Formats: sequence, C-alpha cells, structure tokens
Amino acid sequence: MRAILSTPAASIVSELGRASGRLMDYTAIGIALALISSLTTASAHALLKAGNDKLAVRALMGAVGTVALAPVCFFVPLPTNSLIPWLLTASALHTTYQLVLIRAYEASDFAVAYPIARGIAPIATAILGMALLGDQITTGTVVGVGLVSAGILMVAVGRTIAAGGLIAAGIAGLLTTTYTIVDAHAIRLAPSAMTFVAWFFLLDGFIMFPIFATLRRGRVTSLLRSEGCQGFMAGVTSLVSFGSALIALRLAPVGIVSALREASVVFGMLIAAFFLRESVDQRRAGAAVVIALGAILIVATAA
Repeated sequence: MRAILSTPAASIVSELGRASGRLMDYTAIGIALALISSLTTASAHALLKAGNDKLAVRALMGAVGTVALAPVCFFVPLPTNSLIPWLLTASALHTTYQLVLIRAYEASDFAVAYPIARGIAPIATAILGMALLGDQITTGTVVGVGLVSAGILMVAVGRTIAAGGLIAAGIAGLLTTTYTIVDAHAIRLAPSAMTFVAWFFLLDGFIMFPIFATLRRGRVTSLLRSEGCQGFMAGVTSLVSFGSALIALRLAPVGIVSALREASVVFGMLIAAFFLRESVDQRRAGAAVVIALGAILIVATAA
C-alpha cells in the first residue's frame, strides 16, 4: 500500500487534491468579500444620497481613496503596458457612472433610484451576452429577467417619479454591467490585485476632484467644509466596498460575485427606510426582494 502511495501518479493525485482545496478556499474568501461589498456598497450609496451637495461628497470620496492608496502605489508592481488601457477605461467608465448616478439621486428617492440602477445591470448583461457573444438564454434567465422587470415596475408604478431620474438610474445600471466586466478583466490582468486597486483609487481622486472644482467654482471651500464629514465616511465605506469587490472578482467567478452583490438592493431598501427616513411601503420592500432574487437567478443560470 505504501508503495502505491509513493508512485508518481499518487503524488500527482495528492497534489491535485491540495490544489483543489486551495482553490475552494480562495473562492470562499471571494464569496465572503462579495457579501461585505454588498452591504458596504448600499451604505456608501446611501451616504452619497444623503449629502446636500452630492458632487462634493463624491469628490471627497475620491480624495479619501487617493490619499489612502497613493502610498501603496510605491510598494506594488507597476501597471503593465497591457493593463494601462484597461485601467484608463475602467476609470472613465466609473467616472461617467458616478456622474449619472448623482443625477439619479438628485431627481429621485434612494428607495427608487438604487433598486432600478442595480436591477437594470443583470438584464443588460443577459441581453448583451446574447447580442454580442451569442449566449443561449436559459429558462432560468428568462424567469430572472421577468422578476427584475416586475420588481422595477413595482418600484416605479403608482408614484410621481421624475423621468430624468428614471433614465439616469437606468443608464447607471447599464454602466454597472460594463464596468464590472472591465474591472474583472483588468484585475486579473494586473501583476497583483493591489496594483489595480491602488492605481484605480489614485486615478479616481485625480479625476473627480477637478470635475468638482470646475463645476462648483467659487464654492469649493465652503462645500468641502459642510460636506467634509459625510464625504469622509462615504470615502472610507467606498474603499471597503469597492476594494472587497475587486479582490473578490480576482478570487471567485464573476457570476457568483455579481449575484451576491445584487443583494445590496435589499440592504439599500433597509437603509432607505431606517436611516434616510424615506417612505418604504410593503410594495417597495417587496419590489427590492423581487429584484434581488431575479438578479441572482440571472447570473446564477448564466454562470
């Protein structure tokens, strides 16, 4: 028996078993990070929504990330030539997404804009997959799309909602689909996970703050003073949220990470009710659950 266990074949099987165990450990860590990201994503968005000047809060969020991660850039491998275009693309997509999202939050309640922005993403992913990649849609995906669509209608119907806010929330959802795919590819292309994370946050502050300073010319100092606390808390929460999501995308399949992050719709509704004091009736609460279930079903059946 010992002779058999000492053969090269047995050694290979043993090594494969250990490798499989390590892979499962990494996936479990990625899943845990995705759940953390789900909760903190909703929290960061709620802090942004609660700000009196949302652009100022977002600029401060970017500044917090830049200050926190700039030193890390000196200790991680530099971005490779193949990573730089993806890093710049990710930064451009996230900047556009944030500006559109600010518009949605200015025009609509958080309990309306956030579920729509998050719920559109899995629908767009399924449609783009079929149109561009030739994906075959499954019965589960069809059911999931139906659930998300029904949930969005439950949120939107029966209330006076600004058309601009609804359009902005929908576009934000489409951008979420795009940047998630780009982020997943970029962080796996990076020489280390922290290379992409550190340089992404460094660029974020350098991009957002000049936009804020230009659009709020003459009021920069007063807005930084009035929104400082809000922006700092949102920035720290955003660091945890997005950092966790990026590392999760490197460790676990993108479909699993995306599915778990859609649970933030439920967290967002709870935050809207208990912290933002928005009106969240049973229909809205039920809609959030329907959207989350539908989103999870879409990515689960498409993975």
